[in-house]
Amino acid sequence: MSDTKPQQEGGPPWAARAFAFILGCAVLAFGIALTVKTGFGAASWDVLHVAVAERLGITIGQANIAVACGVLVVTLLLGGAWSVRWGTIANTIVIGTCVDLYLWLGIPDPGPLWAKVLYLAAGVFCLALGSVLYTRVGFGTGTRDGLCLVLSQRLPLTVGRVRLLVEFIAALTGWALGGPVGVGTAVIVLTTGPIADLLFRVLGRGMPPATVRIPEPAARR
Repeated sequence: MSDTKPQQEGGPPWAARAFAFILGCAVLAFGIALTVKTGFGAASWDVLHVAVAERLGITIGQANIAVACGVLVVTLLLGGAWSVRWGTIANTIVIGTCVDLYLWLGIPDPGPLWAKVLYLAAGVFCLALGSVLYTRVGFGTGTRDGLCLVLSQRLPLTVGRVRLLVEFIAALTGWALGGPVGVGTAVIVLTTGPIADLLFRVLGRGMPPATVRIPEPAARR
């Protein structure tokens, strides 16, 4: 059905979309690295990634990729094949690789409390902005975002509210496996979705299907 396909007609040039996609992946990965560094508790999915990495003896980026593969299977089982494209696979690989790269390059520890708060605020914004940037271009969502988009079709909730629910579940699972949960985790879970909704209002919905509940920009008078 046509309402389950990304809306690509009349969109920006392919090169511009590709740039936005790669930029979005890199920005989100930077957000992950910043929030892991705060010591306040990792982002919800990264609570799970850190736990998996510690249990399997792999890097956080590698755990990110492994979890993404599992989420992809769930998305497909829910009928979300429309959200899976070459960009979905590229997203998984680029984000996981960039996370390891940023941490390997040595992002400095934040030190004082004000710096930790700054890292957390910047990290949350990067998580939301990165996901919005690569979702809008129609190359296929990230695996976790694809799951949120599919659930937003099946539930009477916006993408941001679905994200809130899914990230809470991911954080709870990661905590049960020994992942780092803290006040920062709660801040990220409660704020990333609403910020993503706000950014969609500012930047526009882009190319996701019309059935996906994404907040529309306010009408100009």
